[in-house]
Amino acid sequence: MENPDQLHQHLYMDRVQWLSLGDNLKKSIIIIAALCCAALCFDAMAEDSTSTSKLTILRADSGKNLSDMNLSLYSAINDFGISGINVGEAVKFTAPNAGWKLNWIEVMGWSGFNNTTQTFPSDRNFLIEIRDKDYNLLYKFADEQNNYFLSTTPPTGFSAIEIPALQVTGDFYVVFYDRGAMGIAMESDNGTGNSYFFMNGQMIPAQFKMTDTNETIKVNWMIRAVGK
Repeated sequence: MENPDQLHQHLYMDRVQWLSLGDNLKKSIIIIAALCCAALCFDAMAEDSTSTSKLTILRADSGKNLSDMNLSLYSAINDFGISGINVGEAVKFTAPNAGWKLNWIEVMGWSGFNNTTQTFPSDRNFLIEIRDKDYNLLYKFADEQNNYFLSTTPPTGFSAIEIPALQVTGDFYVVFYDRGAMGIAMESDNGTGNSYFFMNGQMIPAQFKMTDTNETIKVNWMIRAVGK
C-alpha cells in the first residue's frame, strides 16, 4: 500500500487548494475546479428524487446545481490514517415505494493525476456496501478505482457503478469506502443530515469543526442511488 505522502501526490496534483478542517486531526480536503456544462445539464433535476424513463434517482445533497455547490475531495485516510481503510462514507436514502429495487450507485470521485510525471495512480480497490436501516449488510462489492474515476482533471459529474437489482424497503444506506485509493466529493454547505461516517458498526454524523471559527459544519457525500 502506498504511504500517505505518495497518496497525496496522486490525489491532489491539479487545480486544488488545501483547507484545514481539523481539531486534533488534519482535515485536508481539496476544492474542485469549475464544473463543466455537461455536469450542469446532468444535475438540472428535482431536489430529492428524479424519475427518468421509469428510473428514480435518489439524492441526499442540497439539491443545488453542481456549479453552485461548495465541493471538495475527501479521503478517510487523511483523518484516520491506515485505519481509514475501514471507515466508510455513508448516505441514508429512503425507498420511494414498496418493491423498489436499487440498480446502480452514482459516486462523484477522482483517482488523481500526477501532472509532473503525467501518470495515473496504480490500481487499488474501493468498496461499496448496501445496508438496511439496522445496518445489516445486504450487498457488498469491490473494484479498482481506475475503472470508474480515471481522468486527468478533477471530476465534473458522477460515475455509475452497476449492481444486481436489489430490493430495498424503507430507509437504507449506501456506504462507500475510499480506502485511500481516491477522493470522494463532498458538499460543504447546506448539510442535510443524511451523510455519515460508518465505523465500528455505527453511523456517525459527517461533520467537521472549523479551526478558524470553531464552527461545526455538516457535509453531504456526493453519492446517489438509482433504481425502479
